[in-house]
Amino acid sequence: MRPLAGNNELLEYLRNLEAILCSRGCEDLAEVVQKAGRLASGLSTEFLGESRIALRRVAESAPKVLTNSEIQTVKDVLLQLDSALENRQKRR
Repeated sequence: MRPLAGNNELLEYLRNLEAILCSRGCEDLAEVVQKAGRLASGLSTEFLGESRIALRRVAESAPKVLTNSEIQTVKDVLLQLDSALENRQKRR
C-alpha cells in the first residue's frame, strides 16, 4: 500500500475497512474501527493512537474474514501509524 498522505486518507481507509467488515458479518470489529474514525476531528495523536489500537485488533481477529491482501494492507497501515507516532514522540 502506498503511504497515506494524512489523517483524511487514514479516515477514508478506516471507513472502507469498516464497510468490508460489516459486509462480512464482523460488526464487532467494524464498530471498533468506526470508534477510531470518530476521533478524526479531534486531536491528531489521539486519532492515530486509537486507529492503531483498532487496526491491531483487526489484524489479530480477522484473518478468517479478510483476504491475505487486505490483512497485509492493515499491517502496512499499522507500520505507518507506528512510524508517525514514534516521530511525534521524538519531536517532543
